[in-house]
Amino acid sequence: MRIRHSVRPALTAALLVAAGSLATAGPSYAAGKDGTLSAGEMGIFYNSDRGGAVFDLPSYSQDSDLANDYFKGSANGAGQRVENNTASYWNRTSDNSLLVYTGKNFSGTSGYIPAGYIGNATPAFKNTISSVATAYIVG
Repeated sequence: MRIRHSVRPALTAALLVAAGSLATAGPSYAAGKDGTLSAGEMGIFYNSDRGGAVFDLPSYSQDSDLANDYFKGSANGAGQRVENNTASYWNRTSDNSLLVYTGKNFSGTSGYIPAGYIGNATPAFKNTISSVATAYIVG
């Protein structure tokens, strides 16, 4: 089994249409990047054990450069750059796994975060994550 990140134009276009529809559906839709980790989002935390500020990504999203993203809210780490400041994760998606990378543009060492995973970053990834992408399993 191989794991790859998904960057498909047709799928991206379909997801953008779906996202536009969901954005008008009401508060149950996970907006992402608002500092509140909702069901269906991936949360990257400033501190270990899901402590401190959180950077939340909506399901089926990716970010090739976390240097231009900041932790939000008032908890420890708020206002700090997300790149190289990650200590723990919570993947609150039910069916979407993610890959984190130590380099920008999905480069460097990668790590797999399955749907539903809660935990601390390993020493190889603690404070070294620079990009994140949706993963899918290739048979």
